Amino acid sequence: MTEEQYIPLIHRSLTDQLSEGEMVHLQEWLSASAENQEIYSDIVEGWEIANNYEFPIAVDTDRAFDKFLETTQENITTTTTKSHTPVRRLWPILSTVAAVGLLLIGVIWAWQTTQSNHPALVETIATTPRTLVTLPDQSIVTLNKGAKISYDPNFEKRQIQLDGEAFFEVTKNPQKPFSILTKNTNTTVLGTSFNINNEAAKTTVTVFTGKVSFSDRAGKNASLILTPTQRGIYQSEQQTLNKESDIALETINWQRENIAYQDQPLSKILPALASFYNVSFDLNEPSLGNCTFTGSFNRASLSNALEALSFGMNLTFTQKDNHIVLSGSGEGCEAKSQ
Repeated sequence: MTEEQYIPLIHRSLTDQLSEGEMVHLQEWLSASAENQEIYSDIVEGWEIANNYEFPIAVDTDRAFDKFLETTQENITTTTTKSHTPVRRLWPILSTVAAVGLLLIGVIWAWQTTQSNHPALVETIATTPRTLVTLPDQSIVTLNKGAKISYDPNFEKRQIQLDGEAFFEVTKNPQKPFSILTKNTNTTVLGTSFNINNEAAKTTVTVFTGKVSFSDRAGKNASLILTPTQRGIYQSEQQTLNKESDIALETINWQRENIAYQDQPLSKILPALASFYNVSFDLNEPSLGNCTFTGSFNRASLSNALEALSFGMNLTFTQKDNHIVLSGSGEGCEAKSQ
């Protein structure tokens, strides 16, 4: 495909109308050269400027046009009085000015008409952790405290804007990819579950199920294809995009009310519990990490979780603020693998 053929693909990607095959072609083209990425970046920048521009004042077009005619008439009268130049010579200039004025009025009228026909966005701001939102396509979003999402009420494009952290369970629809926009990144999926944490310094996407395309909106990096247990990280200051693998998904559990384990080593359980209860753990004996545990934990009660660990594994614990030290002999755990 030629450069001219890729430009329509870029425009369709900005309106979330790309098929999965077209998305692959576009990403291959972006990866082919820095020049292609620069072309993409320029188009995206122009698109965002056009979408984000707002008139600084409200314009009364009827009054502006009346004032234009009044001023024009005054200029004709003044010029006729003070100059011997025939009025006839002024008409080409005046007609040009009038045409420009009418064109401007037409543009303003069209803009106001478009704005009046565009429905207000639906916006949700989470005031508590784990705020559930069901989208029009039945996708489910769990918002962390302080997170905000907004989207068009008809949801034809399956596109939302995110600020903060959210966990997504997206309803599958191969004909309509689902997109999440942050300030610097674009995440596109067909149907999957994943976590996005959008912060000022970086944006991270961690995939639980399915496949996710993760890219920076400026087009300065080749997009990443992420699969389960993989994470994409965009660094805002460096404007870089990187991938990490073998992510411990159990440590991303802020969106859950309960977690359960079946014969799992303490070395894997404790990082998840630290995230779940927002605390830190230390072991007085490294071999304790090999000891296994079976049981479940409820978010509402850290004390119950510590008592369950102590009773089930013959441990003691000390707690100072949010730091907990588990103590025990570790006897019988040395030979068990993590």
